Amino acid sequence: MEPRQFLYLAERLAEHGAYPAEFRSAISRAYYAAFHFGLILLREMSFSIVQNASAHEEVYQHLNNSGDDELAKAASKMNDLRTRRIHADYELNRSDVEKKKNARMHVQQAARLIETIEKRCQSEDRGEIIDAIQEWKDRRPPG
Repeated sequence: MEPRQFLYLAERLAEHGAYPAEFRSAISRAYYAAFHFGLILLREMSFSIVQNASAHEEVYQHLNNSGDDELAKAASKMNDLRTRRIHADYELNRSDVEKKKNARMHVQQAARLIETIEKRCQSEDRGEIIDAIQEWKDRRPPG
């Protein structure tokens, strides 16, 4: 499956939804679209990312330590969107994630994240980004 399919679903839910569960689901799917897009691109760049819950933090750390200002900002925004996804999925007492305008905003943010990550990881700076991430990984303590 292509991660943008999650984004398309999130867009439909945010635009045509009428119930809180639809807006919550739109936020969740939007985050997963951006997350999986970043995950796939990092793996295509030959970085091994775990296949468990730690993958979320690893994608964030890899993008944040890419030496690229736009990717670092995208990593931070993705982390913020992850927090919103957690609110939408687990905090049923929160009403902010049940509003159409908020769902739309988060879906648009995910679309911009995907665009930025793709643009930067496919740019002429790709080699420098890979080198910077590898240098960061080499400096990390083992374990």
